[in-house]
Amino acid sequence: MRSRNFLSLNGFRSYRVCPDCQAKYTTDACTKKRGLVIAAFAFITLGLSVAGFLIGPPWGLLAFFAGTGLLGYTGYVVSRMSYIEFRD
Repeated sequence: MRSRNFLSLNGFRSYRVCPDCQAKYTTDACTKKRGLVIAAFAFITLGLSVAGFLIGPPWGLLAFFAGTGLLGYTGYVVSRMSYIEFRD
């Protein structure tokens, strides 16, 4: 399925519309929960990065591993993403 344009004005809607058949669709509940885990993981990685910059090497190494884990988990989530019909 094609997604919306990055600069679309409809970015805050909880659904997307298929340009071919005009059907409304959204991601499944598990994907939304995984997105929250990604957000929490990103904040932890950001905190470790700041600590690594201010304090020094041990925290920087932890930030590197956290960033690598974040990229790996994001790839897993994208590979498991599925779409379902949006119901009003």
